[in-house]
Amino acid sequence: MAASVNSESNRIKFAYYLPGWVYGVGDKTVLRASAKSILTSEYQNEMKGHIFCPECCVGLFRSPEEGEKDSNGRAAYFAHSRKHRPPCGLRVKKRDGQRFTNEEEAKQAVDDELLVVVKSFMKQKPVVPQLPGQTYIGPVVEDIDGELADVPIHRHNGEQIKLPSRITTVRGLCIKFDKNYHKYYFLPEAQYPQLLSDALVNVSKVKDVNEKPRLYYGRIKTVRRMGEGTPSNIQMTRIEYENDSEYQDFTLKMTVRDSVEHGITEATVGRVVMMYGAVSESGTGLAISGLGWGEFALLPSKYDSVLYPVEGARHQETFEELLADATGLSVENLEEWMESEEPEYTRDEMLVGHIVNFRDDTPESIMSQVSGRTGDYTANVGIIYTDDEEPE
Repeated sequence: MAASVNSESNRIKFAYYLPGWVYGVGDKTVLRASAKSILTSEYQNEMKGHIFCPECCVGLFRSPEEGEKDSNGRAAYFAHSRKHRPPCGLRVKKRDGQRFTNEEEAKQAVDDELLVVVKSFMKQKPVVPQLPGQTYIGPVVEDIDGELADVPIHRHNGEQIKLPSRITTVRGLCIKFDKNYHKYYFLPEAQYPQLLSDALVNVSKVKDVNEKPRLYYGRIKTVRRMGEGTPSNIQMTRIEYENDSEYQDFTLKMTVRDSVEHGITEATVGRVVMMYGAVSESGTGLAISGLGWGEFALLPSKYDSVLYPVEGARHQETFEELLADATGLSVENLEEWMESEEPEYTRDEMLVGHIVNFRDDTPESIMSQVSGRTGDYTANVGIIYTDDEEPE
């Protein structure tokens, strides 16, 4: 099957670098707490063998080892080593986010800081501590422990579990973007947790109003202050907006005071801003307005390339497409009905196949098409290697 994808298919934007740590031996919580997050542009040869996936913690490799593009013109990327293949949301993209098989698994994900349940984003600026005769110069509060939140649990219609939640800020997401980008977030009113990377929506993909708040991002195009530019007046921060919708532009509308306090001025044109809010009409365009103190922030410029990657040549089959081909399904059907995929190994760790588990409500009309079927909702489709896996 001839198939290809662009650089956005390279889902691992950050690798964890920690010399001495070994997959299957080392504590994953230690890796996540102590490792340095690196981009492909920050990779150095001495890091070989010491970089790991931020979700499943399997060893990674960089392709190519040197240079920003490979021989086919594709931008450098991180990929999993094929020695171990535990379930990982960064290996096969799941359109409907992550779910958990039981309460213990979900609570463990919270304890391991892989899952964050967001009760809300802060509406008001935290009160600065008052110290007698002193000026407080400490960090701004970005997280407050929330109450236990009801979260839907996988495989149980209507059943919920209670997990600890946080009241947080978009600024907190941005400041620790390298650590947060590959975490799962259960956002307010969401039906399932998503990787932050999947939850983020480029404003150029928005074609209509949306009353349900979501996490959006975009590059600042222009900044215009209405009236005399006094603190209480509105600042129109125009965001780059390119699509074929009926709307002409996209704007973040906040007061001058709030905008400046968040560092958004004429000097930040070209920077990326993240926002959590609803999208409404504004004249001939769309806008996000009236956000709380913790609902928007500038992304540190060193992370711009994560959201706006350098485009590489289109040439490589993805594991997801190969898996669809092996099962005999379309990518769309696979994404809709597949629940998980996991490798099957012999006792001496030899890969002998890939087990595909389908949802227990998958129609028989779909299952009847599946190659390698081993049960009502399972299949073994044999060994699958992608072009980006390290040769032995």
